[in-house]
Amino acid sequence: MAIGEHGEEITISMEEAMAKVRYSRNWMLETYVDFYQSKPLLYNALTQTEQQELADYRASLLNWPETLQEIYGDTPPNSYAKYQPQQPSFMVNHPKGRMFPDPPYSG
Repeated sequence: MAIGEHGEEITISMEEAMAKVRYSRNWMLETYVDFYQSKPLLYNALTQTEQQELADYRASLLNWPETLQEIYGDTPPNSYAKYQPQQPSFMVNHPKGRMFPDPPYSG
């Protein structure tokens, strides 16, 4: 039985927890990154800096499961939203807006 960062008992397995992380990551890739990358006119309207920020955000999302495992170790992550990669500021113009406008954990 694992104990979470707030002293709570964690009943989910590491496999189940990481599956949830990957599901969240894939949703963010599809909803936010693909929104820009799959629309050439929209993507090309981004500045070079914004295109690089989008590429960096995509890479951070792809690495997010490994980052969480480094943070949590053998404890299944159950409170990981605060560790989500920071979305580029231009995503304020995305139809869904930015998910977490405050700066994330920077460890």
